[in-house]
Amino acid sequence: MLKDADTIDRKLSLLKNIISTYGNMVLAFSGGKDSTLILAVGAQVLNSSKIVAVTAVSPIKREEERDLAKALCSKMGIRHRIIHTNEYKNPEFIKYPKKRCLICKEELYRSLREVSLATHLSHLIEGTNCDDIKKKRPVDKLSQKYGIRRPLIEAGVITSDVMTILDQMGLKNYIRPHYTSCKPWEILF
Repeated sequence: MLKDADTIDRKLSLLKNIISTYGNMVLAFSGGKDSTLILAVGAQVLNSSKIVAVTAVSPIKREEERDLAKALCSKMGIRHRIIHTNEYKNPEFIKYPKKRCLICKEELYRSLREVSLATHLSHLIEGTNCDDIKKKRPVDKLSQKYGIRRPLIEAGVITSDVMTILDQMGLKNYIRPHYTSCKPWEILF
């Protein structure tokens, strides 16, 4: 058990170091456990003026996400931007169900880039963790194309680490029930 606690402490320390070296961040913030951990660590190691949390809203997203994200940002004193995305209006989104994730992420990443330019914050961040990359996902190459940073992967953080650290930070009440934020994903898979 001591070894596990030591591992968690090392990963958290590394995560703090990684995020502090960014100096600023525009975070894709769903209000889920992964992006909540990044937001909480960012609030500890960066000046709040150097962080913008961005939550995408559209008919395919859960309303609870927006509300939870807004509450968390308010609690942590972090600027929060809600962006309205229109991935569902893309004809390919309807025609090719297997491409939906790519289309949605591309719209999100473009929006993050726009927020980055408007706020002069240069690091685009998302909350993918090491367990997520075990699954082959087409969005992984897309995140590289847009220069999206993934600090949880850089720090070697897995889902159970996220849960443990959020609990230690007193944020376990913000861990929502397990479901994907994307309604079409639930239908497809």
